Amino acid sequence: MVIGAGLAGLTAAAALHAAGCPVTVVEARPSVGGRLKTLVESDAWFDLGATWHWSNQPQVRALADELGMVAFPQFRQGQAVAEDASADTPRLIDVPPPSPAEMRFVGGAQALCHRLADRLPDGAVVLDTEATAVAADGAGVTVSTVGADGTETQVSAAAVVVAMPPRLVSAGITFTPPLPDVLVDVMLGTPTWMATAVKCVAVYDSAFWREAGRSGLAFSRVGPLVEVHDGCTPDGATAALWGFLSAAHDVRDLDVERRTESVLTQLGRLFGPAAADPVRYHERDWSNDPYTNDETVRLGPTLPYGQQAFAEPLFDGRLVWAGTETAGVGGGHMEGAVRSGRRAAAQVLARTA
Repeated sequence: MVIGAGLAGLTAAAALHAAGCPVTVVEARPSVGGRLKTLVESDAWFDLGATWHWSNQPQVRALADELGMVAFPQFRQGQAVAEDASADTPRLIDVPPPSPAEMRFVGGAQALCHRLADRLPDGAVVLDTEATAVAADGAGVTVSTVGADGTETQVSAAAVVVAMPPRLVSAGITFTPPLPDVLVDVMLGTPTWMATAVKCVAVYDSAFWREAGRSGLAFSRVGPLVEVHDGCTPDGATAALWGFLSAAHDVRDLDVERRTESVLTQLGRLFGPAAADPVRYHERDWSNDPYTNDETVRLGPTLPYGQQAFAEPLFDGRLVWAGTETAGVGGGHMEGAVRSGRRAAAQVLARTA
């Protein structure tokens, strides 16, 4: 069984199914993808969650090739824009092309998860269902779940892959026997990727910044956006700019109307009046998503991703971990999610062999 239908959980589930293991995936959200979220509008698509992978990340690139996904480089031609509080107007700067290259997926990153889910048997992915408890016994594990309608179910399995942010696992799932205190401390100290992110996308009739010799890249110490990027489709037929809001609460806690007005005003400063008047505007507040951010105050240092504790199965090998935060390589990226899912599947298969 797999808890979580994000990229890590579905990578693990697809590997287990390919090896002949029966698998069920439970997901609290109403769709697969986790923090990969793509808004599709007719022939246009906009990533409201994770966007990039990098050209030197072999496992996510290999998985994308296997699934028939097409990647293209992030547009970086032209000058970038920078603004800070010490100057009245933004200034143009030259930014060298990134190495390794930032890559996007045609159709959006969430398509990775949809295609992985399509490889599983009908009914294998159960949505709107939250795991609440995991109990181990001599024969395997029992996972307790609750559906959106309040229906409670218990599912028995030989092993379980927990593919959720560690902090949220600690807060939301009861384990029997209890997890070791040392592990719980590691879980609480591991920051959740994108926990404070609010991503904004402004859609336009044309990519006027490109026509003016701008790359669409911007950096700001004024805000509310701290960075902006070109979000056009590869052929430029759909034009967009996207960016991340400051993580500060005085920005995140604005009501949607005031936040939108502030974002569009800033885009107008950075790229000219046309940028303040998009044809559509979208945003995704991950900081307000209970399956991404718990906002629990914890005193003490945060820990880097890929702690050794997450590589060690528990309950005689019947409980294994996945998720980008658990990856020693690529943690916080799609690469880490894929690596962790493959590691988890291998650990389950090694136990059942």
